[in-house]
Amino acid sequence: MENKNQYWRGLEELNKDPKFMEAKKHEFAEGIPLEEVFTEEDGGLNANRRDFLKYFGFSISAVALAACNKTPVKNVIPYIVKPENITPGNANWYASTCNACSANCSILVKTREGRPIKIEGNSESPVFKGATCGSGQASLLGLYDNERLRMPMANGSNSTWEATDKAIAEGLTAANTIRLVTGTVNSPSTLKAIAEFTSKYPKTQHIQYENNSLGSIAEASKIAYGKKVVPGYRFDLAKVIVSFGADFLGTWISPVEFTKQWVSMRKAENKNMSRHIQLESTLTLTGSNADVRYPIKPSAEGAYLVSLYNKIAALAGAPALGTMPTVELPLDGISTTANELWAAKGSSLVVCGTNNVDYQLLVHAINNLLGNNGTTVDFKNYSNQHYSDDAAFEAFAKEVEAGSVDAVIFYNVNPVYSYSNGAKLAEGIKKIKLSIASNTNLDETSSVCKYQTPDSHYLESWNDNEPKAGYVTFTQPTISTVFDTRQMQESLLRWAGNSASYYDYMKANYGSMSKDSWNQAIHDGFMVSEVAASTVTFNANLSETVAPAYNAYTNNKTKLELKLYSKIGVRDGAHGHNPWLQELPDPISKVCWDNYAVISNATAKDLKVADGDLINITAKSGKIEALPVLVQPGQPNNVIAVAIGYGRTAGGKSGLNVGKNAYPLQTGSSIEITAEKAAGEYELAQTQTHHTIEGRALIKEASLNEYNKDAKAGNHDHHKALKENGNLLTLWAERDSKGHRWAMAVDMNKCTGCGACVVSCNAENNVPVVGRQEVLNSREMHWIRIDRYYRFHNKDNNNITKENEYKLEATGVDFENVSVTFQPMMCQQCGHAPCESVCPVLATVHSSEGLNHMAYNRCVGTRYCANNCPYKVRRFNWFKYRDNSQFDFHFNNDLGRMVINPDVTVRSRGVMEKCSFCVQRIQAGKLKAKLENRTIVDGDVKTACQQSCPADAIIFGDINDEKSEVRKHFQNDRSFFLLEEYNVQPSVAYMTKVRNVNEDLAGAPHGAAKHEDHKSEKEVEHHS
Repeated sequence: MENKNQYWRGLEELNKDPKFMEAKKHEFAEGIPLEEVFTEEDGGLNANRRDFLKYFGFSISAVALAACNKTPVKNVIPYIVKPENITPGNANWYASTCNACSANCSILVKTREGRPIKIEGNSESPVFKGATCGSGQASLLGLYDNERLRMPMANGSNSTWEATDKAIAEGLTAANTIRLVTGTVNSPSTLKAIAEFTSKYPKTQHIQYENNSLGSIAEASKIAYGKKVVPGYRFDLAKVIVSFGADFLGTWISPVEFTKQWVSMRKAENKNMSRHIQLESTLTLTGSNADVRYPIKPSAEGAYLVSLYNKIAALAGAPALGTMPTVELPLDGISTTANELWAAKGSSLVVCGTNNVDYQLLVHAINNLLGNNGTTVDFKNYSNQHYSDDAAFEAFAKEVEAGSVDAVIFYNVNPVYSYSNGAKLAEGIKKIKLSIASNTNLDETSSVCKYQTPDSHYLESWNDNEPKAGYVTFTQPTISTVFDTRQMQESLLRWAGNSASYYDYMKANYGSMSKDSWNQAIHDGFMVSEVAASTVTFNANLSETVAPAYNAYTNNKTKLELKLYSKIGVRDGAHGHNPWLQELPDPISKVCWDNYAVISNATAKDLKVADGDLINITAKSGKIEALPVLVQPGQPNNVIAVAIGYGRTAGGKSGLNVGKNAYPLQTGSSIEITAEKAAGEYELAQTQTHHTIEGRALIKEASLNEYNKDAKAGNHDHHKALKENGNLLTLWAERDSKGHRWAMAVDMNKCTGCGACVVSCNAENNVPVVGRQEVLNSREMHWIRIDRYYRFHNKDNNNITKENEYKLEATGVDFENVSVTFQPMMCQQCGHAPCESVCPVLATVHSSEGLNHMAYNRCVGTRYCANNCPYKVRRFNWFKYRDNSQFDFHFNNDLGRMVINPDVTVRSRGVMEKCSFCVQRIQAGKLKAKLENRTIVDGDVKTACQQSCPADAIIFGDINDEKSEVRKHFQNDRSFFLLEEYNVQPSVAYMTKVRNVNEDLAGAPHGAAKHEDHKSEKEVEHHS
């Protein structure tokens, strides 16, 4: 019996939306822009593509040849004196630290001829282990941002550092109250510089502020254990994980570190995967990867935490908290979860992502009852991240409003944008005698300050960080400062009267290290030191947490609530001006270039709205007007979720007025709102449904129980009738498979859908940014995409059949409960590539090493290849995306083009492109092996997507190498090929996803089902 689970990409496909289905009838989703070519005399705009080609005939080729003679000449200027460490054509690598967020991942920076062009994870790091996230990859583009501040400014005019320093020093000396507002500072040398500055100006108070604060974790640790720290969480030691809204695979604290840990416990071959349970108020990346997911309202989170604590306390023989009745989840979810946690005590983990001290106290108490302290909750190697002091910042805001602050310095923070009452704060800052912003861009906060002292980009800077106790990372400059900027640390030293360079200052901070040890630490990018053992004793009174939790639950059962969350791309908005992140589709909604009101199907009906409608959301603290609606499977009823990080009004044109600013509504963990339909419609740029799968399931799943019984569960061969000697019948002559044959395997059990591979591919392969309108036109250029599939939980298969056309109304499905699977999709490098046989000019050809090559200078843009590709992974250059004001992103200015990888051709208009398996890296790997007089070995070549993947879900190598990892994965019982029955012989193998769930997902293999479940061979083939 084959897998009967029905998968669907989006509501348009599930409900057979007429507009969507009509659009998919046409040969190309994008259509041909004939209006730009034809006139009325030529037959009007109704001409089809055949007439279009007939009209032009072979004159296209003549025009193309003529254009070749007009190629602009650009002269190459050689070195007069070649730098010692630079060899033209060869890359240099520098170990450094990513500063895209406070996780401070260890990275390697690739430079060519003195300019950084790529960021990779540092594989030697014992914490981050060679991976990066999408934000880290995209942070490179910030270095070449043409809108960075280029010099110091005073009162809106350009200034010099000498004049600025003099005026600021005089202002600081005269000030009675000075406030230094920074983000999380975990740099030992920076903290020392701040201390020196404070010593010079004793009336200074240092306040740490985060846009999306998690300061309640450290505050709760201080109350419970007397240590104001964020503990280290060890998901790699947890057999049962329960998360209350913590998106630890996406944006919470240290997602790269946590993804590495989480994936290590999700290996199906270990036969004992971890069990992951998620309770959350919107469908997050982490929730979509959970084994069990409970959609809950934000106001109910505290009640569920108290109930879970009481259930575990009963098992532990400890007293319960108060007399509050148990607030139970469906199917006795709280009781079941408590039993599972208790069975794994000492190797379980409970986390919470809500910035609420009471909730974090309850989480500490639960982990303490379970005996997790010292194992999965680590107070020894604690985290030095997210130390936002919320109370101190609130006091500062009141001081500003009262006019009692004489001087303020902002260091890479933007509270005018992200504070709930930013407008009032801005008015107060304007009245302060001395206001200084040391940010890289002229953002909302910098714009209202009197002085702008631009900070250097981290790739131009020296620094140290201690993201975890005992783990110190180092940042070193990989390029000279592009503009007349200066590190904030050096500015603080200057204003404190210290003329030392920050490098010398930082080095002196490690004076006990020998010269060799220091050089080695800078070379490695990190150093590890032993931390003294730490024992903690829980000592907190939880009685006061019960009543607020229960009252919030009972008072808001039927009320509409708002859930604010951050996307994996722009996150808190600090990088909202980065076009790579704006164009990165959200892993759940697949929307880019916008935020929106995420709403459930039932709530949408209550509000009488649908996708594309606009709504106004009103809370006590503010209002968001004309926000587009997105009906989202998995969204709890009576909860509207909106992403923060959008609605920027300054800082960079790519993020300017993109979406709506939700920060003014951020006033607590539970926000009561009203919502009403507004006039108008708005189409979201959503990539997922640009192509339909026509009912073909490309996903294979099995439960852990099924897999432990049968390694081929969910992956039995249903095409035996079409095979001979194990191979599908073919009319094609088989190719010689000697030499190298490059292939890739994707383990869907590991892939979390984070999208780091997408950004990494963009950076490596010079993929252009096309903007919102072109995404709406189905013309995005990403070489790799992450397909997202939904499945309703296996409840009689929800009666979804072709007879009822998958209609929701016909099934009575609970829309809050869906299962999600992610599937990376890139060019499959097919052995019998259907694109090759239809190209009239041999622009796409097969190599002797199994690669499907693109000869760009042959391509005339017929797009036959894209039409004939069953995986829809080819991209067409509708425009020239560089030097084109219509696409005013980084390719449209000289500075932005410095990020271009010189090893990869920048494609022109009218050319088809697609994934090349990073052929430039393959050639570099072979050349290096040749120069070292050896054969290439497994691991010499890593594709960009593979190298950046935090989950190690992508494996690449030579399948003809018997020792290669990719060959082992191809031979794994979970390995399968997409649309195998087409016999295009893809070089990418996928692996069945195994879930630790209490339901059957795979179905029985043929011959094992009951007699009445048998189908004829013909029926089986048709279903496949």
